[in-house]
This record gives sequence, structure tokens and C-alpha cells, in this order.
Amino acid sequence: MEKKGISIKKYILIYGVIFGVTSILLSFYRYFTGVYTSSNLTHTTILLLITICSIMAGIIFFKKNNNSFISLKEALKIGIGISVIGGLIAILWKILLIKVIDPEIIQELEKIQIKQYVEESSDFTDENMNSIIKTIKKFTSPPIMILFALIEDLFLGFLISLIGGLIIQKKKDPFQ
Repeated sequence: MEKKGISIKKYILIYGVIFGVTSILLSFYRYFTGVYTSSNLTHTTILLLITICSIMAGIIFFKKNNNSFISLKEALKIGIGISVIGGLIAILWKILLIKVIDPEIIQELEKIQIKQYVEESSDFTDENMNSIIKTIKKFTSPPIMILFALIEDLFLGFLISLIGGLIIQKKKDPFQ
């Protein structure tokens, strides 16, 4: 029997761990410099670059070690797998941060978001503000934050691996 190709599991694991660890390192840096609760374009850009580089490295090295062949299906499996593994590792760090290291960080996030709403519109009634505060508290609960982080990782992993896979795919000739 002819071997179909190399296993993608190794690439998903290696580059998923790299993605997760580098995301945690960025988060460590942001937490220890006191900017964890603030969001800015630089942080978002760096995190996006980490995601793109991790996924594309996994896809490219798989292709290189697979006799320069990779299908779109393989690229999608690798990219989504890397984003799930890396995302789960980053989520474990967030759970540790929220539950053990700094449980007050959720209240800080809530205060910042409420302050932004108040600054944006001063014509809120007390009833509107109470409704906004309830919504903010719902979306800053750890389970919802984790769910949205996982959905974001899956979406980005799919999108990046789809684009990257379409660009670098090279199928084996079935007649050889």
C-alpha cells in the first residue's frame, strides 16, 4: 500500500503551542505593564501578526516536508487546528488571570466600558444606564469572554488558512 502523506497533527501541535505561548507572552507583557484593560491598535496588530505567522508557518512547513504538496483541505485543517490549540492555551491563561492572579480585572474592564458609554452620550436616563450596565456585565463574564475568544480564534484561523491555502496550495498529479 502507498502512504498517503505525512501527518498534519505534528504541525497543528507544534505551531498551535507556539501561537498559544506567544499570545500568553504578549498578554504577560500587557498585564505587567498595566495596559491589560486598555485596547489599542498596536496590541491588535501584534496579536494578528502572531496569529498569521503561526498559521502560515505551520502550513508552509507542512508543505515543505510533504514534497512541496498541500491541498486546500490540509491547509484548512492545519490552520484551524493551530488556532484552536493556540486559542485554548491562551484561554487557560485568561482563566488563570481572571480567577487566580487578578480577580478584580473583570470589574476594571466593566468600569472602563461604562465610562466610555457615559462619555459618548450624556443624555442617558438612569433606566438606559442600568440596561447598559447589565449588558456590559453579561458580556464581561468569564464564560462569555472565553466563548467569544474561541469563536474569534476559529474565525481568524479559518480565514487565514483559507487565504493562505488558496495561495500556496499545490496538489499532487493523480496520473503520476
